[in-house]
Amino acid sequence: MQYSDVLSISAKFQSMSYLNIVVGLKFFNLNFFPALFKIFTQAFSLSLYVSVLFSAILKEEYRSKGEHYGINELWDLTALYQDQEDFLRAIEKTREEINEFVRNYKGNLHTFEDFEAAFAVFEQIQIQLSHIGNYSFMPQTTDFGDEAFAEIAQAGMDFETWASVELSFFDDALVEADEEVLERLGQLPHLTFAIRQAKIKKAHYLGADVEKTLTNLGEVFYGPQDIYTKMRAGDFEMADFEVDGKVYKNSFVTYENFYQNHENAEIREKAFRSFSEGLRKHQNTAAATYLAQVKSEKLIADMRGYDSVFDYLLAEQEVDRAMFDRQIDLIMKDFAPVAQKFLKHVAKVNGLEKMTFADWKLDLDSALNPDVTIDDAYDLVMKSVAPLGEEYSREIARYQTERWVDFAANEGKDSGGYAADPYRVHPYVLMSWTGRMSDVYTLIHEIGHSGQFIFSDNNQSYFNAHMSTYYVEAPSTFNELLLSDYLEHQFDDPRQKRFALAHRLTDTYFHNFITHLLEAAFQRKVYTLIEEGGTFGASKLNSIMKEVLTEFWGDAVEIDDDAALTWMRQSHYYMGLYSYTYSAGLVISTAGYLHLKNSENGAKDWIDLLKSGGSKTPLESAMIIGADISTDKPLRDTIQFLSDTVDQIIAYSAELGE
Repeated sequence: MQYSDVLSISAKFQSMSYLNIVVGLKFFNLNFFPALFKIFTQAFSLSLYVSVLFSAILKEEYRSKGEHYGINELWDLTALYQDQEDFLRAIEKTREEINEFVRNYKGNLHTFEDFEAAFAVFEQIQIQLSHIGNYSFMPQTTDFGDEAFAEIAQAGMDFETWASVELSFFDDALVEADEEVLERLGQLPHLTFAIRQAKIKKAHYLGADVEKTLTNLGEVFYGPQDIYTKMRAGDFEMADFEVDGKVYKNSFVTYENFYQNHENAEIREKAFRSFSEGLRKHQNTAAATYLAQVKSEKLIADMRGYDSVFDYLLAEQEVDRAMFDRQIDLIMKDFAPVAQKFLKHVAKVNGLEKMTFADWKLDLDSALNPDVTIDDAYDLVMKSVAPLGEEYSREIARYQTERWVDFAANEGKDSGGYAADPYRVHPYVLMSWTGRMSDVYTLIHEIGHSGQFIFSDNNQSYFNAHMSTYYVEAPSTFNELLLSDYLEHQFDDPRQKRFALAHRLTDTYFHNFITHLLEAAFQRKVYTLIEEGGTFGASKLNSIMKEVLTEFWGDAVEIDDDAALTWMRQSHYYMGLYSYTYSAGLVISTAGYLHLKNSENGAKDWIDLLKSGGSKTPLESAMIIGADISTDKPLRDTIQFLSDTVDQIIAYSAELGE
């Protein structure tokens, strides 16, 4: 996996009720945030002592980690807090602020003026929770095997649950407010997103007691995702394999970041079989975990009176079922032939008689895939984003000097990558650097999220800062397009140009238009099964995934039982209907990229889109760059753009006599 399991954590928050404390690690589609942060409501002095003890352990751990990796390969968390003691003081201070907020406003929220004053205080609490939350979870993602990090994350989750319960009265009061009050609040520029979300929740509100109970159960509902994440990080063991007398170590991260597109066919094949066997050993547990997730979502949907679990999961994205289905159906029908055409060409160029699932991520020209250093990557990132102008370049250039990125590929690290957004501090990025061009795409992808965080945070209130989940992947994939464009146009050689365009497909579109879209097609079948009163185990999930893969790839890729285990590889299944948004975001980024190329205002309009955050609905935001996503035109334009790209690649191959 080249991109995130947990991509742009803070950017996913807006899919939840803004009224719940926005400090969560993982996107979880209930009306609360199961997440990460700890104030100990009982025995606080004891908990404080334990936390101080953990802080000392954390310091030692980071010191140990730094012995193996250069300091510039590790992120610097001091922009958030100078040390763990500083962090603990922030927790205590925020706890006091929450208690004071409760004393001042619980039972006293009736008029427009009451809510306006409360929102001003509530925003400052949310900002502090944003900082505490991000600082709490990030160390654990660098090493899930470290018990001290796990304790800190658990502590955070305990605090978040406590804070959510304490502040739930505000949620209740707003939902129960008079329509006139909500309308007046919605006219305040800094509250547009918050009030839109309040109105959505108001239509399916269950009453203060039930809502409080659901909030208290946040950690329980988060359980399936937590189990899966820890199982993948700590239990998925892949056997060594041997090729030409050399023994190769395999792991989840190593396979997805390196072996799956290795130029040696035997290494690809044996690595895939080792990887698949490692997954298969846990398929029954993974299936049971996923069933618990889906059933809990169905339960909440029914409780809240939604027509279906689909409607429930899409509601806070401000997207209807028709847009969701159209995204899947058009790509499965119209883009699949384009993808098949490209893979058949890859097979031809590489001399493969058939392409198996172990081969489908093979580079078109593996011999041209250069080694890339972290410094090289910085240079590529900055040159690629230059068309967006000096303001954008100046802001994201800071990622190197301020050490936003944790590059170290240490054992126990979370796979993929993410960008975190402690409001108005600066973003943080986690990834594992392997020195391949695909890493540059991952980096510029996460820097794309980071740029959006900066511009939205600097221009919007906390409540309006987070983009809709529907298009949250647009800023990231837009930057990938800039990288491919830069690579293509700095070369005159058709082989180099072909390399750049091929990576546009494989590192940008294939991951988002294929990997994640097929996840969405799989999800749709699973949720439909549950809606119809059915259930599933591992064999059923394998069957569904095999059916989806076969439908998309046709005769271009051989789909076997190992390929069917793909549903075990991503955490997106625990994030509601999130997977399809990768392709939705890429449609918007493609529209923005074409707008940049064809309009003198293209760069300004894109920056304006980033600055808008969640202040506008997805449909309104897309119109900033001239994309009307209420129709199928932007998606069809994107598919045509991809078809033209494939044709150009084949033309370059013809020039090369291949």
